[in-house]
Order: sequence, then C-alpha cells, then structure tokens
Amino acid sequence: MFPMPRTLNLPQGPLEGLPPVAEYDCLRVAEPIIVDGRLAEPAWQRVTWSTPFVKMDTGAPVSLDSRVALLWDDTYLYAAFKYEDHEIWGTHVEHHDHVYNNDSDAEIFIEGNGVYYELGVNPINTIYEVFWTWVEPVVERRDIARLNHFFSLENFFYFLPRLDERMGRIGERDWELPGLKHAVQVDGSLNCPEIRDNGWTVEFALPWEGLKALGNPHTPPHPGDIWRIGASRCQHFHDEHGNNIAVDWSWNRHGYINMHIPERWSKVRFVEQVV
Repeated sequence: MFPMPRTLNLPQGPLEGLPPVAEYDCLRVAEPIIVDGRLAEPAWQRVTWSTPFVKMDTGAPVSLDSRVALLWDDTYLYAAFKYEDHEIWGTHVEHHDHVYNNDSDAEIFIEGNGVYYELGVNPINTIYEVFWTWVEPVVERRDIARLNHFFSLENFFYFLPRLDERMGRIGERDWELPGLKHAVQVDGSLNCPEIRDNGWTVEFALPWEGLKALGNPHTPPHPGDIWRIGASRCQHFHDEHGNNIAVDWSWNRHGYINMHIPERWSKVRFVEQVV
C-alpha cells in the first residue's frame, strides 16, 4: 500500500471560473541576506509583499494576515513569510516530519520541467521536503533509469492530485535541496494557549545550484523569465475542548483544498531591478 499525503479534495475537471492567479515581480537583492528569520535587512523592508493569503478553496478572506515575499541574486532564491498568529504551535522536531499534521506551517512550491519541489517549515524550524515527478512523461519517453529509481525508493508518496490525470505523481520524501538555508523567528510563546502571541516569520535561501534539478531552461533565471511558484499556510486552531482544527490558506484561490495544482500557483517574473 502506497503512503499518502494529507486528505485532498480532488478536482474532477478543468479549473473553470476561478480568478487569474497573482503575478509577482521578483526583484534582485544587492545586499547580504543573513538567514536568521528576523527579516531585519533593509531589503525585506523595501520588498513588495504578496496580497494576503485567502481560503484555498473559496478565496474568502482569512482571520490572520499571511503574506510571502521573494527576492533573488546569482546564488539564491530568497523567500520570506510573515504570519500573524495568536496561538503559535509547533511540535515536530525531526527532519521530514509531516509538520502540517499538527503544527502551523509555511509552504513553498516551485514548478520545474515535469517535476516540482515542495518545502514546508513549522514555527520551531523543522522542515520537510518532497521532490515530485509526473509519472506519465517518464513512461512516454521510456526513461528506464528514472523508472528504476522510482522502484528503488523506500520513502515516497504516490497519488493522483486530479482525477483527470493519468498515472499520477511520485513524491520523493527523502530528497533534500543541497545548500538550503532556513530560519524562523517567533514573536510570542510556543504551545502556550494561555498567552496571546503576535506571530512568526520565516526566511528561506534556496540555492540555484540545487534548483537546477527542476530542469528549467535557465537556472538561475534570466531577467524576464517566469516561474510558477505557490505559497500556502496550514493553520491549526484549538477549540475550548482542545480539539485541533486545521485550515488551509494560500496565495491564490485553488477551488479545492489542494496545493498540488501548479496552474493555480503565482506567475513570478524575475527582473533585473534591485529592490
């Protein structure tokens, strides 16, 4: 039996009637970025932040302000998240733990050529990574080496994010982006519902050298290149009885509780202008 990710509401046909996805200009950064989660560099003060995240299925406003911002240089793609959060919750401590199951998390998805990368982090800086590959193109080009690689995997996901998709996708759960830097800063307490917290911030530096695995034509991108990048938040609330209530928010409306729809990820244009 194949392991499966968290329960998804699967699209059954074309994504019709949804608004256009956000378009975002990712500006260059010319000053050093220290990845400590504090977002103290002047560049993060000058950057254009995304529109607030919305409910992933309906697009309705959400109760806590959630935004992402992106920058780049010749070495890294930088991503920052700032989350309002009055009950900051984080319990998973092992790398590749399913932090979205119990903890609040920040997630980024980056599309490549027949593949994409998923990265998430919780408020105590525990991350998980998954490298996803569409199976059908691998079969069609008779890439035996890649198929043998799939059969040798011991820790993976296999699933059909869409019912109109043939053969599904393989998610490598032990894949790690070489040189990845990540940090989190909490403004408040951790796992103390009696204390009203303010929020938490996240900082990622994703090396272009490792992102070459996505197979995009230019890595680092050339100015003017557009990549599909998604961002989301799994937020956990606790009711008066201590029950865990999970909600999924994202940069764009997806029409379903399902981040694995790249055509609903934002169009990120890399520009030469310095922030």
